[in-house]
This record gives sequence, structure tokens and C-alpha cells, in this order.
Amino acid sequence: MRAETLVALAVVLTAAQVVWAAEAFDPSTLKPFTAGGMYLDKFEVGLYPGGKNEIPEAHQKQGVRIAAQIKPLNAAGEVDEREGRILALVFGHSNCSMYFSALQAALREHAAELHPRFELLNAAVGGQQMPQLRQLKGPVWDRAAKMLERPGYSPKQVQVLFLHTTWHGAGNRGGMPPGPFPETMQQMQRDMAAVLEHCVKTYPNLRLAYLTADGFRHFTGFEPHVWREAFAFKWLIEAQMKGEEGTAFEGKPDKPRRLPWLQWGPYIWDNTWDKGYFTDGVHPAPKARDIFVRKYWDFLKADPVARPWFLKP
Repeated sequence: MRAETLVALAVVLTAAQVVWAAEAFDPSTLKPFTAGGMYLDKFEVGLYPGGKNEIPEAHQKQGVRIAAQIKPLNAAGEVDEREGRILALVFGHSNCSMYFSALQAALREHAAELHPRFELLNAAVGGQQMPQLRQLKGPVWDRAAKMLERPGYSPKQVQVLFLHTTWHGAGNRGGMPPGPFPETMQQMQRDMAAVLEHCVKTYPNLRLAYLTADGFRHFTGFEPHVWREAFAFKWLIEAQMKGEEGTAFEGKPDKPRRLPWLQWGPYIWDNTWDKGYFTDGVHPAPKARDIFVRKYWDFLKADPVARPWFLKP
């Protein structure tokens, strides 16, 4: 068989693999993570402990107390109510960049309702999933640094982080099956903790972080992997609530601060999304971005942790 024929056959087989992978898993067998219950009769589903989706009161009170300390800061990190800034950084990949760019546009329309010193900086970059962020260097870190090098800006003004991430590649062109569960999600949890810890070191006044999992990925043949990623977020937040090693959000003599205070942002995975919600099976189409914006806007307006620094006093 000629070499050209072999190459063409390989391309066809690879494409067939992706189609087969997408068709082999029936996403209707999964309910949204927020539906609760047990997965594989062993792993609790639901954003927070007890299979609930509401943040536990004790953890929220700690967040409210920390949020009350967030003030506009100048480039030296000193409180400056008139000229200082409350900066929130966005970290993530291409979907994250598109979702938060849409949110930025919505925030400009609602500027009169926002804290006058609040500013959202979108440092997300395509192709920068969690394994890339975990290297603690690269395009997202560089983009954030460049934004904070401008006159009047400084890493010391960053007090909030929005981390929207996924652990797998964008297109799954090879039709690779999901990694083993729960080991893959346990690794994702460790990677997120390492990234967040590095953020605390890079942005010394970072206090809060909102975590969001990616949306439906059936059309890349990578479900139920992305659905399962919610476990990594859930387990990391629960670990902080339990005071596990390496998750402290406030410094003590025997336990230095390692992470920001953590909570879920809105959950967007939805297996009713058809191909019309995506531009190419991966990236969100306008109507998917509109859903994300509406959910995040409603979430932040209602969140008592966000009100002191997000909304107009």
C-alpha cells in the first residue's frame, strides 16, 4: 500500500475514532452535578458536602469576613479609596476567555451598579488547560504579568481570582478515552491547589477565588470526563472546609496561608446543549455565552461575599 494511502487512511480512522467516542457514551445517563445523589454508588455528587449546592453557612461567614477586608489598593498595596483598584484576575483556557470576555461586556453595560474601583482582567489564553497552568509559567501567567505592568497597576492590587479550567485538551483529535476515575480527578485537585498556591505567592493580597468547571464536551468525545471534573473542584473546596494540610486561607504561626478562600461559581454543565451551543463542538456559541453571563451576573449580585467589592457601595 502506498504511503499516501496509508496517511489518508490514518486520517479517516482518527476522525472515525472521535465520532465513535462521541457516540459511544450516552450523556443522558448523567444528570448535572447539581442534581446530587451518588456516582458509582460511592462518590457523593453535589457542589458542597452532604450533596447540597448551597455553600455551608460557616464557610460563607468566613468568606464574608474576608471580603469585608477588601479595599481599593494602590500599586504599593496600600489602601487608597479614591485612586486605588480592586483587581480580579481570570485564569483559564479558550472557553474561559470567551465566557469572561462576554461577562466583561455585560459588566460595562452595568457599570453604574458596580463598585467604581472594581476591575476584571481577563488573562485566559487558548490552549492553557490545567496541565499547562500547573507548570506555573507560560502564556496565562505572562499575560497577567503584562496587564499588571501598566502604569497604576500592580500584582499587589489583585484580591480576587476567577479560575475556570479543565484538565484535558481542547479537541481530543485522537479520540482518547477519559482517564481513570477517581485518580485523574485527584490529580486535577492537586494541580489546582498548586496553581492557587502559586497565585497567593504571586499576588500577595489575593484573598478570594471562585472556581468553575467547564461546560458540556460530548461533541469532542470526552464525556463523562468533563462531567467528572466537578469532583476535583468539590474535593478541593471540601478539603479547605475541613482544614486539611495545604489549604489554609488565613495565616497562623503553625499554619501559614497557602490558598485563597474558595467557593464555587455557577455550574454550567448541561447535557441538553446540542451542537447549536458551540461554534465547533468545543467553543461556546453566543447563546452559550449568554447563559454563562446571566448565571455569573445573577450569582455575583446575590453572593454576600462578592457584594462589598463587586457592587456599588
